[in-house]
Amino acid sequence: MARRRILAGGISQESHSFTPVRTGRESFTITAGADALAKARGTNSTLGGIIAAADTVGAEVIVPTLFRAQSGGPVEEGVFEEVLGLMCDAARRGDFDAIALPLHGGMLTPSRHDPEGVLIAALRGIVGPEVPITAAFDLHAHVTPGILGDCDLLAGYLTNPHADQGATGERAGRAALAMLEGHLKPVLAHAHLPMLTLGRDRTDEPPLIGLHARAAAAVASGAVADASIFNAQQFLDVPGLGQVVMAYGNGEAEAARALVQELAEALWAARAETIIQYPGLEETLARATPGRTLILGDQGDRVAAGAPGDSTVILHALLERGNGLPAILPLTDPDAVAACRAAGIGATLTLSVGGRISTMMPPVTLTGEVIAAAEGAAFTYAGPAEAGQRALIGPYAVLRVGPLHLALTAFPYSYLDPGYFRAMGLEPADHAVVVVRSGYHFTLNFAALGECVTVDTPGLSSYRVAEMPFTVARPFYPVDDIAFTPEAKIQPRRTFQG
Repeated sequence: MARRRILAGGISQESHSFTPVRTGRESFTITAGADALAKARGTNSTLGGIIAAADTVGAEVIVPTLFRAQSGGPVEEGVFEEVLGLMCDAARRGDFDAIALPLHGGMLTPSRHDPEGVLIAALRGIVGPEVPITAAFDLHAHVTPGILGDCDLLAGYLTNPHADQGATGERAGRAALAMLEGHLKPVLAHAHLPMLTLGRDRTDEPPLIGLHARAAAAVASGAVADASIFNAQQFLDVPGLGQVVMAYGNGEAEAARALVQELAEALWAARAETIIQYPGLEETLARATPGRTLILGDQGDRVAAGAPGDSTVILHALLERGNGLPAILPLTDPDAVAACRAAGIGATLTLSVGGRISTMMPPVTLTGEVIAAAEGAAFTYAGPAEAGQRALIGPYAVLRVGPLHLALTAFPYSYLDPGYFRAMGLEPADHAVVVVRSGYHFTLNFAALGECVTVDTPGLSSYRVAEMPFTVARPFYPVDDIAFTPEAKIQPRRTFQG
């Protein structure tokens, strides 16, 4: 039998509807071909998982292009059009047997609320109904009817904070190969719930830990072939925003339908339990002491959720305390970076920083010494999340203001791994307070350094969603009082027979 070939690639980014800054091409790490395979193989990434599935059976993976970026504002139309064109050109060549896509599922462009669905539909239109198409999505994806109709199997992360990116890609890759061999005939059952989870949506805590355990048991027993629970990103102003529970049967879907119905009813019943109030900033900072590291997730300005990363809320609080504790605080401020680089390392200068897009608190004017400045840096995630994945930092500078180190960058970063700071010459373990632009995903990779606490701060990514200018996503719980009864539906199976 000829060697199987899998077409992979695409574009992966999580968007925030209410962030005014668009995500341009310069924000993406772009790979293709042998370079993409070499950089992803063996990593805890969705493409790495697809490659691992292919390697197990001696299959080949083809990557026409892969664009990957941090969360941010909607992706510029031209960037998506470029990726769409490259992927469709590759699909038209037809030198492959199946498609497995390492995507996110929560991306927007200014004119499209479901670009991943547009990509999958375009590929389906080219290859027809008999070529398997699978995809690996982030747990926070916005899963649309279009995606479910054109994708043969959609695998979502099963962990939050995310630690199973590679395993999710492997599920998608294995499913595509199993369809080719006739071992898998996926039939989908799914349910949509018009609700948001706001804070208590970790999969290692109630209520989701129990739901995932029930889904995992059904997969392990063979009752269903695969199951995912999607908790949509909370800042997408898109039609049909909410949770999606789904499971695939093999050839039939009654067991999958029963599982989805059970899980959807349980999730809707537990909707109030998924809302949390994080501890306050002042009370948390009061616990900071020399000799141990307190890592603070800035809930209101989470670049990991698409916020701009320039909030000065925590910076104001640190300066007002004036307790002399060594701290690291990152800020997105391209003008400040340019000024530091122009002045040079060792220069002392006065700057107004932050607060340009996140306006809850004003910019801060301070005087400090430039101790690092460069065009960019690179590092490799230590993990466990994204372990082995290479990351790039654009233009940056470090300004030392007494015991405070400001990590200034031209582009926003979430700082999910200590490697971000180390690449700029800062050791988090040497500081009493370290601020990251993440809610809780950072806890996996920072756990060994100290206590990780998410603090309730105002901003574009706070969970005060009633204050957000939603126009098309509503109604949804908890903003709206909805009378709703979950209903599992079976998706008609396409004609592919393996």
